[in-house]
Amino acid sequence: MWKTIRDKVIHSRFVQNVGILMAANFVGVALGFAQGILVARWLGPELYGIAALVMIYPALVYSLFNTRSTEISIKYLSEFHARGERDSVLAMCKLGYAVDFGTAGLTFLLVLGTASWAAVHVAHRPETVGLIAIYAAAFLPYGLIGTSYAVLSTVGNFRAIAVLVVITEVLRVTLVAGMVVAGWGVSGVIWGNAIARVLSGLFYGFTALKQMKGTWGASWLQGDWSFLKGRRREISSFLAYNYLNTLLGMIPEQLDVILLGYFRNPLEVGYYRLAKSLGNTVGYLVTPLQSVSYPELARLWGLRAQQAIREKMRKFALHIGVPLGLAVLLAIPLVPFILPALYGQAYRPAVIASQVLLLASAIRITFFWLRPVYMAQGRIRHWILMNTAGVTLSILAYPAMIWQWGYIGLSILGPVRNLLHHSLALWFLGGKVSRK
Repeated sequence: MWKTIRDKVIHSRFVQNVGILMAANFVGVALGFAQGILVARWLGPELYGIAALVMIYPALVYSLFNTRSTEISIKYLSEFHARGERDSVLAMCKLGYAVDFGTAGLTFLLVLGTASWAAVHVAHRPETVGLIAIYAAAFLPYGLIGTSYAVLSTVGNFRAIAVLVVITEVLRVTLVAGMVVAGWGVSGVIWGNAIARVLSGLFYGFTALKQMKGTWGASWLQGDWSFLKGRRREISSFLAYNYLNTLLGMIPEQLDVILLGYFRNPLEVGYYRLAKSLGNTVGYLVTPLQSVSYPELARLWGLRAQQAIREKMRKFALHIGVPLGLAVLLAIPLVPFILPALYGQAYRPAVIASQVLLLASAIRITFFWLRPVYMAQGRIRHWILMNTAGVTLSILAYPAMIWQWGYIGLSILGPVRNLLHHSLALWFLGGKVSRK
């Protein structure tokens, strides 16, 4: 038994890669959690909510243009790399960076033109107009991260990703906490996060460039788009559908906070933001699981190893997803004791919302493997259809839920949306792995 566990579990490449990313994310979670506690205490619920609104508006605009090219790059880079098509790899890298820079540039220009409106109507503080513009400018170098991450994932260099995760999170926490302590208040939160984003983009870009030269002997600047001939329509279609999927996903990820701030007040935004950040800590487990499983599934799909894909799906579902989902459920009853002790009694109203959003996270981590399976198969249209159902539910329910129950009503939509989405995904998948 020990030999089986050692050879098939402990020493398996998948477990080792996931373990590396989870360890890095654990460090990031611990640092971010500690910083979040301190900043929330120092600022108080209202100022904490204002800081969230200042950063959420540029993030929302970025989501309007973001195609999540990382997922597209990973799919095709994994296929091209598995077949030894070096020129196609470099061309795909060049396309990925071009899309990422275009997204960042459009975001900055639009936020710059609407910052005054956002400062008055979203943040409810006209004096925050400059902070909104500064945070939007940080998205320009931040655009290097998407394709750089895809390059490192494709070659299996998850150790470098883990190091970058730790370094960038240490920088972010240090900058934000240091500036708030120095008396910068909300400005310190914005400036600290903005500088950290700039440095993160530069670090990822340099590391990926070094990896490209070491693996393929050239940089993405030397890529020739003509080598994508014959796959352009497929890639463009995937890009368009993924953009639509991202646009739909923006609503539950970004628009909820904007609407809550618009219809209610920064105090409730502070409660909801804290509850959402606690629920999103589970994402630090989901992200490495999907980051490692997606390139592997894409590689197997490119090699048309359908039986191997079915075995991977079964392993991901029963051996990883279900146990982790149960672990999150067991943590929910502890929230009323832990949250006030860490953040202070001023945040006690956020307990119920935190528990509800942790339930949503339990559903998400249980079925973490569904998205990588759909993306690896190129079944982006099916995923969009299911996402549309959940987003439509949110759009119809947001006004009534926010107006009637505020941030509590908003949090209830989380588990309902996740349950609907993943139920539809299981139904459409039907246990079959077939090229659509």
